[in-house]
Amino acid sequence: MPRDLNKLLGREHDLDDVNRALRDYVRALDAPVVGAMHITCADESEYECIDSFQRRFVNDLLPDLKFARRAPFRLSNLGGRYEEGALAVAEHHYATPQTHDAFKVLLVKINAHVAIERTGAAARFGRMQRYDTESTACGALHALLDGKQLPALNELRETFESEGVDRLTQLLDPSLVHPQHRSLFVALVNARLQTRRAEQAIQDHTSHSPTLYLVASCVTLNRPEQDTELLCGLYTADQRGGEHTAAYIGLGDDPIRYEVHDDFGRLRVSDNHLSAEESQATHG
Repeated sequence: MPRDLNKLLGREHDLDDVNRALRDYVRALDAPVVGAMHITCADESEYECIDSFQRRFVNDLLPDLKFARRAPFRLSNLGGRYEEGALAVAEHHYATPQTHDAFKVLLVKINAHVAIERTGAAARFGRMQRYDTESTACGALHALLDGKQLPALNELRETFESEGVDRLTQLLDPSLVHPQHRSLFVALVNARLQTRRAEQAIQDHTSHSPTLYLVASCVTLNRPEQDTELLCGLYTADQRGGEHTAAYIGLGDDPIRYEVHDDFGRLRVSDNHLSAEESQATHG
């Protein structure tokens, strides 16, 4: 991972700073075509996150969809879920003729979100003033923790219980996860798990042209002031040649291992996976 992105991992930064760092990394790869897919919760509080990605990444790097109009492939749904089949559609859209003899970069940016309000050094997560009324954010993840039933929540629940690990029970156990951090941690877990779903989709998909995939796992921090963002991890899958390689660096999906720190009024989250890199190689 490039140094500018690595120093952002697990740390709260301005939205524009994260998107500029992603832009600069992708621009340096010198691909003839850059595509993007942005996955966010449908919550209107994610407007700033979407706007920053559009201004600082999409407008600078993507091809014109219409004259002077550039746009990412977007998923906006309850909880910010990766939807099966979306990766294949997005990859096909950006497999333009000039990529067949060269390659393209496809960035998949996944944003979970959580509200944060600070009083001095103390932070409260999960509740915000929405139109002069107190509300939860992310509402879908709070409903999931509350055991509510909806098709979207059932899909989230299945994801949170993947690989035989009951992460919801862990999150709800005050002896394992302090209630003060539960809303933050459920967003961090969701970001990592949705990223893993995208990773699996990449591994299962045969690209229409050589592709370098990047999946950025992020959590938006919805604040009374301008929103900020945590870059939780980055997955890279290089499918430009005969040997396909993949690696991930960043936070894991185990809420028990998260540690929260305050760095001069900015949030920092760490765990024992943050500096670890998982890699694999396959033949295309």
